[in-house]
Amino acid sequence: MPTQTELIESEYPPGGPVSTLGRVINFLFGVLYTLLIVRLVLEFINAARDSGFFAFIRTLTDPFLAPFRGIVGSTAVDGAHRIVWPVVIAIIAYMIVHALIRGFLRLLVRA
Repeated sequence: MPTQTELIESEYPPGGPVSTLGRVINFLFGVLYTLLIVRLVLEFINAARDSGFFAFIRTLTDPFLAPFRGIVGSTAVDGAHRIVWPVVIAIIAYMIVHALIRGFLRLLVRA
């Protein structure tokens, strides 16, 4: 099974500017996915909203969630947990944007 580095180098020639840009974009989207998933988990387990860590995560993720607010509401699961659907929708939307950007970079490399 190929490693992550081999997969990236097969998509973008090593050492080129598109390769570097691709790696930076992959890293930034990875950070975004991680932050959104952490927020989703904290919301699901009903973490204390006034805690410092949760406030920090909310501050970092709010700008990325703003376009998705009000699309759908949250769903309560067994009364104690809730699924915040705008966060789930945001993760899926950013995955699609990430895939489109990667596809565009692959087109640049092959052109």
